[in-house]
Amino acid sequence: MGIKIEIDSKTSINEVVRLLLYRNKITIAELARKMAEISGKNYTRFNLRAKLEGERLHFSEALLIFEILGYKFDLNENES
Repeated sequence: MGIKIEIDSKTSINEVVRLLLYRNKITIAELARKMAEISGKNYTRFNLRAKLEGERLHFSEALLIFEILGYKFDLNENES
């Protein structure tokens, strides 16, 4: 079952990630641990929170988060 999140030019990827964390009842600490396991990079709850609060999350990191949470990124062309 997919969820559709309506975003506009004012919505940050960080807001989307926080919404998905809330919906999936996962903490930033748990997410950081899973990201570190999968990527082999050093993620902690502190540096992940700083990335989210400072809007410094890379697109590749967002894709990894979506994968961990069981979502896929689907980009569609506007139907005008």
